[in-house]
Amino acid sequence: MTFLTENIEELIKKVKELTKQERFEEALEILEKLFADKPHSENVKKSLLETLFTYGGYLNDEYTLEYEKAKDMFKRIIEIDPTNYRAHYNLGIANFNLDDLEKAKECYEEAVRIKPDYHYCFYNIGLVYERKGNLQEALRYYEKALEIDPTFLYAINARSYILSNLDDLKKSSDNSNQQKNIEHLKSLLEVSKRIRIDIIQSLFSIGKEEFFDLLIGWCKKYKFEIDGDFLIINKETLPYLLKTLE
Repeated sequence: MTFLTENIEELIKKVKELTKQERFEEALEILEKLFADKPHSENVKKSLLETLFTYGGYLNDEYTLEYEKAKDMFKRIIEIDPTNYRAHYNLGIANFNLDDLEKAKECYEEAVRIKPDYHYCFYNIGLVYERKGNLQEALRYYEKALEIDPTFLYAINARSYILSNLDDLKKSSDNSNQQKNIEHLKSLLEVSKRIRIDIIQSLFSIGKEEFFDLLIGWCKKYKFEIDGDFLIINKETLPYLLKTLE
């Protein structure tokens, strides 16, 4: 069936009306027939791509949850226009929503290859790494997005969240390591008569002056002695020191 130019204009108007009514399948049926008959018509191609995007976005919405069907819409766009970076990006979102993180990342990376300054992709790659638990790599991609657009609010908030979490993880790790060091020191004090002072110092995360003030305090309070590079332990008063280290 061959469509006349005037018929095409009328059909495209009808398609727009159907799209407004969210009757996407009917709209696409008309457009696909038009496109098959007039593959070189820019007007038909443009209308088909717009309708596919609209329907894909509708399906990809968190209230619709038709992610597999959304993928079909964006794949169809890519068939028609392989360099359409927005289609690759939106296909990535559909894959991300389906928790196919590697596919999502591949789609975002393809979009970036086509449009290197597409900051939304860098942000979304950051989301992929964040979901995987790789906060350092997520942070790197959020910062890439902000290099392109320093006012990109989503990336600003994501970066702040990551930095806060990394700081909490570091504090938690530091506290855990410090506790392990204290337990190691307690064990050494319990089984030793004398311990090298530099070994004790290595187990404390404090400055040199603060450490020696601590050491002198132990000697005065618990009757320990310093003999050259060694701390001589008083076994009678040791239990009292151990209690302070708990």
